[in-house]
Formats: sequence, structure tokens, C-alpha cells
Amino acid sequence: MGTLTGKVAAITGGASGIGEAAVRRFVAEGARVAFADWDGERGRRVAAEIASSGGDVTFTEADVADETTAMAFVQKAAAHFGQLDILVNNAGIRMYQTVVEATSESWDKILGVNLKSYAYCAKAAVPLMRRQGRGSIVNVASVRSITAGAKTIQYDTAKAAIAGLTRGLAMDHSPEGIRANAVCPGPIFTPFHARRIQAAGQTVEQYNEDAAVRTMLRRPGTPEEVAACILFLASDEASYVTGACLFVDGGLTAM
Repeated sequence: MGTLTGKVAAITGGASGIGEAAVRRFVAEGARVAFADWDGERGRRVAAEIASSGGDVTFTEADVADETTAMAFVQKAAAHFGQLDILVNNAGIRMYQTVVEATSESWDKILGVNLKSYAYCAKAAVPLMRRQGRGSIVNVASVRSITAGAKTIQYDTAKAAIAGLTRGLAMDHSPEGIRANAVCPGPIFTPFHARRIQAAGQTVEQYNEDAAVRTMLRRPGTPEEVAACILFLASDEASYVTGACLFVDGGLTAM
């Protein structure tokens, strides 16, 4: 039996990167998983691959920045599987602007995907978990919750707010048996970073060298390493953990 045998999880941003790694790890640990992403083509491909290996998954193409869509995804997941034990909020985007360059529209887009969608999904999940008397919410934040990057003021603001959202969820709902925690990844090599490196004319070796300078472990992390930490926080192994931010950053924030 796996760590999550008998559990049902809903995961946003599950078609690639950390989200995909979490979907695959959860299924491997016995969970039934519903995941959403706005990349329908890749999401369907991931779901088909997992199903072909015997995993119990369902995929929804969705923009969870919309409240109605986000809540419908969570409610649909619970209806499909008959329960909801875990919510992993992972959807995210970046824009590279200073506060001077940022517009009302770009602020709305960043905060809609990176922050509001987390609240919307939690809004749908909490009543379902409350009826069961248990549940676990894991929010994917970032080291940017407490650090800053060049021209990422909107992303950094949203990630800092996710840490606050996590603590607020824990305060309000832990007495109901619903735990809320966050993971804060550091430099993790994902398809997003591969595209950024290519666009900037850099190499993977240069990215790795940068991570070596900035982290104690002298390398970037992998989506699978973050997924392992999400798994821990989501599982009953973390039954006495709530309101926490777990930094998965190779020691970056401790330097």
C-alpha cells in the first residue's frame, strides 16, 4: 500500500513541471487524482500516460484564475471520486516587469493565477473536507515568499501572499481537521526554465553553475524532489504539521 492509498487529490497546474511530478508521485502512492491545467494538449497526454499504466486520474482543461471555473474543478473532482482529501494549489505564471512597467492588467493576471486561484480552490475544498472532518491543503509558494528577484515584483508579491494565505487557512480550519501548509521551492529545473534558458541564449550548464553559486547543495533541484515534499505535507505522515512553509531550496535561503 502506498502513502496515499484511499485518498483523493485535486491538483492545479498539473500538466508539467512540479505539478506533473506531484500528479505522478501521488498516483504512484495510491491516490486517485484529478488535475487541471490550461495546457489541454499536454494535460490530456499526461493523463493518458498515467492511465495506460493503471493510474486512476482525470484531467480538466481549465483556467483556475476564474472563480467559477476553479471551484467547479474542485467540486467535479470530489463528485467524480466520491470524496476529496487533498488539494494541491500549484498553478502559476511569471511576468518580467518592474513596478513602473507593470500594468493593471498584468497585476490582475499574475494575482489571478498565482494567488486568487489558490483561494478559489480552497473555498471549494474546505466545505468538502469539513464534512469529512479531515483534509490537507498544500500551496506551492517559492523562496520568493521571502526573497526578491529582478523584475519579478508581481510574482514575488503573489508568492509572499501565498505564505500568508497558508497561515490564514491553517488558523481558520485546523480546528476542523483541515491542515494547510506550503512548500517554497528554490531553483528547480522545469520545462519553464528550459524555455527561458533557450530564449536567453544560455545553456543548461550555465543554469546549473548559477544554482551551484546560490545554493548549499551546489545544484538546482528537480520537480520530483519538490513533489516528495508535497507528498509528505499532504499525507498523514505530517499529521502534526500545519501553517508551515517548507523551504525546498538546497539551502539557498539559509545562506
